[in-house]
Amino acid sequence: MPNKRLRAITMLREPTDFRASNHAMIMCGLNAEIKKFNQQRAKKSLDQVCSPQDGLNVSALVDVKTQTLINKCQSGAKVNGQQKQQCQDHANGVDIFEHCRSPSHLLAHHQYDKHYRSMFKGLMGRYHRGQQFGGTAYVGMSFGYERAEESKGYSVENVEEYTLQDLGGLDLTISGAGEGGPPEPDFIWFGITERMKESTILFYYYFKAKPLKKIPQHRIQDCHPTESVGWTAEHREIVKQKEPADYAVWRAANAILDVRMAKMKMEIQAQLDAGVSKEAMYYVDWDTLDAL
Repeated sequence: MPNKRLRAITMLREPTDFRASNHAMIMCGLNAEIKKFNQQRAKKSLDQVCSPQDGLNVSALVDVKTQTLINKCQSGAKVNGQQKQQCQDHANGVDIFEHCRSPSHLLAHHQYDKHYRSMFKGLMGRYHRGQQFGGTAYVGMSFGYERAEESKGYSVENVEEYTLQDLGGLDLTISGAGEGGPPEPDFIWFGITERMKESTILFYYYFKAKPLKKIPQHRIQDCHPTESVGWTAEHREIVKQKEPADYAVWRAANAILDVRMAKMKMEIQAQLDAGVSKEAMYYVDWDTLDAL
């Protein structure tokens, strides 16, 4: 399409929490197991438990998950290729869901290197100008990229600078990667999960959208995966050491959000000083803004 540009919006999450959520929800399906476990407790009039400190035994739930799959294979029910291989591995003595048992198991497992290295590469297509686009080592869910830290021209400073330019929109020419190069996304808005109120206010303001009376809560888990699976400050430090590029993107993204919040507040105040009424600025979430 001539004279057309891709405009993108996206969300970021703190890198360790991003991995914890994916590990619990997608890789291991632990959220579903924990939900079923607490439903069984509720039938016995027992309180919900959401952490190992409260008595939640994730490893025991993984045993249940393993046995359920083995029973399915042995029953003759239809299984896919991956499940068939897992059942064969189990018969050979392999703990097929070992990486699901705890954060420590995941961080020491080859599944971490296969799926959780440099997870933010899918965000901008690359981490810095010296890195080539593409380069996935594995197919599926946009993960499995080569490590950013091993790319030519990598440095934490280059990643932070590129994030400000691309995600932050400080370089208006960045929609092209040089002569004959592939296009890069032009981000018109991004949010940060851990700063959802600020992100939502900016969304309303930027798109001149009337704020919702209530934010939908359908995808919020009763048990936060970081807590329920037992991620600790020590685990977070390990991820920081493993993934300096992702944390460089994260720091730059937060700095961008800080600036955009300050800019929005100044613009709103300028309009108020000019006599514009709050009612006329229907796209400002006044209650949330005042509460921040």
